[in-house]
Order: sequence, then C-alpha cells, then structure tokens
Amino acid sequence: MKLESHLPKQSPWLYTAPLLNTVLLLLVYFLFSSGFVVPSGIKVDHPQSNSRLSGFDRAHVITIAAGAESALYFDGVRTSTAELREKLKAHREGERRAIIHADRQAPFGRVVEIGNIALDLGFEVAHSTVPPKS
Repeated sequence: MKLESHLPKQSPWLYTAPLLNTVLLLLVYFLFSSGFVVPSGIKVDHPQSNSRLSGFDRAHVITIAAGAESALYFDGVRTSTAELREKLKAHREGERRAIIHADRQAPFGRVVEIGNIALDLGFEVAHSTVPPKS
C-alpha cells in the first residue's frame, strides 16, 4: 500500500526565505559587534585624540597604570617587564597586535619602553585613546 499526499507541491523558495533572513541577521550582528574592543578591567584615564582604532579587535591588551610604580598588566594579569617580554614571545603565533592602554599620568618613558618591547618582538602596536569631549 503506497501512501500519497493529495496536497499540492510547495515551492522550495518558501523555505529559503527564513534561511536568508537568519543569514542576514547574523551578518548584521557580526558587522556591528566586530568593532567593539573589550576594555581591560584596570581603571585608566586615557588621553584624548581624534584618531580611530581599527583592526585590533583580537589584539593583546597591555595596560600601564598611573603612579610611580606604574603597574603593568598583560591581558588583565599583572606582570613585570621581564615577564611581559616572555609572554609576548610565547604569543608570537597568531595575532601579533597589541593595544597599549596607558593612563594619562603614566610616565611617558615607561609607555615608550613597553611599546618598544612589543615592536622588537614583531608586534603591531596601537595606543588607546578616547575621543575629545565636544
């Protein structure tokens, strides 16, 4: 006994509309979410600049806090200058970009020193800033 459907055949286009809608929503989601850079958990007072940072969404974050001690953090974990060099050497594979979150009150020599360490190891370096207040 063969069972047959008496319903009319439906067009395959009926099933592609929800799929297309889902794909477009995912595309919009990833386009808007890719521009966000996750800030570190360390409070830093950034200097102001009109420049825009792009292409560093998966970069390593190096944070330099204010003060005489100028605490140093690599991806949110406190570290020393020697440990930073070793961690950067270990992360040479993959994303070779670093964002330096330096406080406005951090010693400029320290900021340049940390930037030079990353540059010497082949990393692209960007300094994070905030847009000027209008």
